[in-house]
Amino acid sequence: MHRLAAVLVVTGVFFSGLTLRVGLAGGPAPAPPAPRAAAIATPSPAHTPDFAAFIDKYCLECHDDKPKKGGLTLASFDVAKADQHPEIGEKMIRKLRAGLMPPKRAPQPDQASRMALVTALETTLDRAAAANPNPGHRVFQRLNRAEYAAAVKAIFGLDIDVNGYLPADTISASFDNIADVQTPSATVLQGYIRAAAHVSRVAVGDPSVDATSTQYEVPRTQSQKDRVEGAPFGTRGGTVVTHNFPADGKYKFQLLLHGEPTGALFGRTVRDVQMEVAIDGERAALVKVDRWLSEADPDGLRLSTDLIQVRAGAHKIAATFLQEFEGSEDDLIKPIDHTLADTQIGVGYGVTTLPHLRNLAIVGPTEVSGVSDNATRKKIFVCRPVAANEEVACARRIIANVATEAYRRPATTADIDELMPFYRDGARTGGFEAGIRNAIQATLASLHFIFRVEETPTKKRPSSRHGIASRPLRKPRPN
Repeated sequence: MHRLAAVLVVTGVFFSGLTLRVGLAGGPAPAPPAPRAAAIATPSPAHTPDFAAFIDKYCLECHDDKPKKGGLTLASFDVAKADQHPEIGEKMIRKLRAGLMPPKRAPQPDQASRMALVTALETTLDRAAAANPNPGHRVFQRLNRAEYAAAVKAIFGLDIDVNGYLPADTISASFDNIADVQTPSATVLQGYIRAAAHVSRVAVGDPSVDATSTQYEVPRTQSQKDRVEGAPFGTRGGTVVTHNFPADGKYKFQLLLHGEPTGALFGRTVRDVQMEVAIDGERAALVKVDRWLSEADPDGLRLSTDLIQVRAGAHKIAATFLQEFEGSEDDLIKPIDHTLADTQIGVGYGVTTLPHLRNLAIVGPTEVSGVSDNATRKKIFVCRPVAANEEVACARRIIANVATEAYRRPATTADIDELMPFYRDGARTGGFEAGIRNAIQATLASLHFIFRVEETPTKKRPSSRHGIASRPLRKPRPN
């Protein structure tokens, strides 16, 4: 198998100088199948036919060089040398065993002759596979959306929605992790760079971040009559999300409600409706819903909380309605559980309908006061320099720890040396933490993280052991 040192150079600082050694997919052809578990009995000499004559009589009418039906020719096929064409041999075995060849309308051989040919083919192929074992090769793959999100979760403990950064994965044979359709492109690599910038900012925190708005949509057909999983008890409907706050500061929570076709509030027949915003299970705001709201109002059907102080890090946010009543409705005509199936009924009396949340928007931060420690930051900052001359050593230790997790192997000195210039660039303008954030961004944009590579060992003998990972694939369970 040939090996090539491939260097992908993409405009932007995050791919400069980062290299990846990969095993090319142009290796040997797929190996012949492994020896079969059950031995096939050799037929007696009385039933051993002339295989060339067998093929000439029963096969060449369709599989000669000229008709070549099914794209297959057996004109020069030699059963004794079937190991030179294992794909043809395996296809013949399957067809003969299943009785699919010769076709039913064609002359048929006796069963003993048919099985003798099958046995001869299997014996030749199995002998070749045992003499020259070749499991094939493992081509490199890039992380798809699900794998990227899982990797970020494993490294930093963060739940990230990567759909806004990475393009949709191409599907092959109903799977989205097949290497043959994971072709890198400038658009795909640009998406990984953007995702790396977002994850590094959320993981480390950024006191210089500008205020932004993040929206969380609630599916239109989702029932909002009962309590949502993870929401405080005594509430109904709404949504529960995990939001990553980049810095300590004040944030505003905006609640957009559903309307009916003329712009009035859906479910306006219910009185005294209140909405609650809870952070990590604790009530942070209570907002009264005016049932006469309309899309014609200045803010439309959107409700907003006052500015709320929130610490940096991941927090569970619940935006829900206080439950108005217990039990089932006593209506003559009861709407289906997904009460937004018909928005016309949301303004008429006689049918119980309830206001529905359309989306939750989190706006901020403003009045930033810094970045507090949280579980993610404690995992990243395994050391803290107390003097300027300790910063580089501490940075190398942090980078080595993150790179080891991201690259799925121990980070080498060369790996750390490649990432240190990014640390120095960030530290020069923003201090130690900005440098670490820059280095983490470069780590997540590195080809060593984006691509999963299993190189074929060159000095291993057949049947010898070869570790596929330099560290355990899972942590041992505590006793």
